[in-house]
Amino acid sequence: MDVMSTLSDLITSLLPADTAALVHHHVLRADAPLQVYFAAARASVTRSAGAVTPYVAPLVERLLAWTHDSALGGLLVPLTILVAAVVVMNWIRRVLLWWTRLALRAVLWATLAALAAWVWQRGLQASVRDVVVVAGKVAGYAAVVREIWWREYRRYEDQQNAGGRRAATAAGGAHR
Repeated sequence: MDVMSTLSDLITSLLPADTAALVHHHVLRADAPLQVYFAAARASVTRSAGAVTPYVAPLVERLLAWTHDSALGGLLVPLTILVAAVVVMNWIRRVLLWWTRLALRAVLWATLAALAAWVWQRGLQASVRDVVVVAGKVAGYAAVVREIWWREYRRYEDQQNAGGRRAATAAGGAHR
């Protein structure tokens, strides 16, 4: 079965009739602009590959023969594989960072839009009052957490100081 007919059947089964007709008319027809551009690009790449092959093929064959005959071939092949793996992993890292940055920016702008909508709906005065109430509750919670932390820190210091005094007393008594 032809690739174009399979693609045509798939598009017809997945998309609504008007969208499928639009895709057939503007993308899949042989005289559609996209097909014309693809054919021109394909011909250009084929022509370029045909022009470059006589110059590149002997160099590649000579390089392969050298690595096969040379003692460095055993070192060069694993090193090349390692370099290729590092390059691919770097590409993956960059793509992941790009998508993460995009997602975080989308979350930031969505949050800002939600806050703007909230202020718009509640009004500026009511929104400021709500923010002050929430900030007061957060400050109260932070004060409680600070007190707990200081109490535990003092208890730890007392334990360390008491343990240090006991050790010094025990050490002083042992020397007598």
